[in-house]
Amino acid sequence: MRHHRLGVGICAVTALALLAGCGGSAGSDSDGPKTITFAASMLGEPTRGPQLTALLEKFNASQDDYVIEPVSIPFASFGTTIFTQLGQGKGPDVIAFDQMNIYEAADAKLIRPLDDVVKGVDLTAASESLKMDDHQWGVPLDVSNYALIYNPDLVKKPPTTFEEFKQVAREQTTAGRYGFAFRTTQAEEAGVWYDLSNFVYGAGGAWSDDAGNPTINSPQTVAGVKAFADVYQAGVIPKGSTAADYRRMFATGKVAMMIDNGGIPTVLRGTNPDIPIAAAPAPFPTQNIGQVMAAIGINANTRNAEAAEAFVRWFLGKEAQTTVQGFLGGSLVATPVERTTEELTKSPFVEVFDAQSEHARSFIPTGLEVETPRIRSAVVQAVLNALQSGGDIQQALDGAQDKAKQLAGK
Repeated sequence: MRHHRLGVGICAVTALALLAGCGGSAGSDSDGPKTITFAASMLGEPTRGPQLTALLEKFNASQDDYVIEPVSIPFASFGTTIFTQLGQGKGPDVIAFDQMNIYEAADAKLIRPLDDVVKGVDLTAASESLKMDDHQWGVPLDVSNYALIYNPDLVKKPPTTFEEFKQVAREQTTAGRYGFAFRTTQAEEAGVWYDLSNFVYGAGGAWSDDAGNPTINSPQTVAGVKAFADVYQAGVIPKGSTAADYRRMFATGKVAMMIDNGGIPTVLRGTNPDIPIAAAPAPFPTQNIGQVMAAIGINANTRNAEAAEAFVRWFLGKEAQTTVQGFLGGSLVATPVERTTEELTKSPFVEVFDAQSEHARSFIPTGLEVETPRIRSAVVQAVLNALQSGGDIQQALDGAQDKAKQLAGK
């Protein structure tokens, strides 16, 4: 068997470079293997990126018919870049979308249904959320629950109530160190939405009800946003820092706590292998917490659907799934995979993240999957404007509710 090598390594892609053609497959000669491309923001990460690339190399080495090449696009510009490509009938063949973007792509028929690919595969419950109109549009690359991540050398006992949490955050905020961190800029809109949603869910709120009606100004949702504002105004966070900034700060002992997803400890250890890491349930009034997902879909424009489907089918196999869960850290994969003794010994905190599945909620409002990007933008802009100007949170959310109802046609 020939062991195919990745022909170009990872394409270091900006939006312009991808538009110029780095992203899509150009097919192949009839005598040679068919070449396809795989795009994921994870490929650009310093720790998980090389391991995901190695997984693609494993696929190439496992058979003689297809070669898959990686395309790395930064998270901040991933959605814009991919949708520009797809709208022009181009783009990578296989794409790891942010969860809310895959709904938009499916609604616009920019990706192919995976019904035949997943037939007979034992998928986890999280995969069910990737069904629309009775079709499976994607499968998870990773599913990450959120929890409180803390440095046990600094925080000896994790807080269990919101009042305890604020007290610990204040105590840990000293010269050169912050007690907590989250995102606070419109440039990181998606990340602010995640951070804000965790506070909302923890307060018992939600962005919509089960019928798909926006509930942005409900009492519970307002309470969650006010708790977020309380922390913002407490002087315990590095305002304006990006997630990359404050995760580096945590890895160097300059942030004591953050609420983040199960994949982040791997990122932290990539920055500093010796950083002490522990996890606990978020200290909110309820156990509800967010769950984020990267979902793999196949470009409707691909000229090599057979090759793309072959890769996704292989990816869902036991060996590939076990490998992926092994390097994801505290995240889960598309199929049930038991944690190994080695994983649990090396990273005992993964059990905390796994245990949140019972209470985890998607960051996609129920019944508003397609409208989510625009609703998210309206909410984040309203909240940040209120925080930065000292405006009234209730009034800001009333305005966002009106916009959301218009977007949802309610």
